Amino acid sequence: MKQISQLAVISLLLMLQTFCYADSAPSSLPAQPVESMVAAPETVAKTNAEIRQWYNDEVGKIPALNEQWLAEGIGAEERAKRAHEIRHHARVTARVMMQNKQEVADLQARDQEKYGNPDGPTFAYLVEKNRLKGLQGDAIYEDIIGSSNRTNREYNEKFGVKKEGQSQ
Repeated sequence: MKQISQLAVISLLLMLQTFCYADSAPSSLPAQPVESMVAAPETVAKTNAEIRQWYNDEVGKIPALNEQWLAEGIGAEERAKRAHEIRHHARVTARVMMQNKQEVADLQARDQEKYGNPDGPTFAYLVEKNRLKGLQGDAIYEDIIGSSNRTNREYNEKFGVKKEGQSQ
């Protein structure tokens, strides 16, 4: 029952977020809803290591999706928004899947301190960060896309998760 409740919360969050973003960028909605690009987690309780692997697998799909979007002629800003959304949804979903709510609170506190938001960086935060680095135009968005599948090495090592390209 707890798993069903968690999935209901995820669904509600995704619907609310989609609704909120719909007003901010009505002309740039993806042809395929971002939520459908993030695989639904299984309802069986998972360890943090399994959840971390799932998260890495989800964000690891972004480069291939970006190639597809490029082939479809989608511009840099829209591709960056999509990449950010996939990672954000994976982050929120992974935290809902976690059994230890204190660990979730610790992660949210870290994100609040680092990004000013308990659920990680907003798209606006990433754009501003890149502007402050001196990036302009599409370079701002390409950097967001490029970083969207890079995950925290420390957390990956903590849970024994290896991403492709990382040394064993």
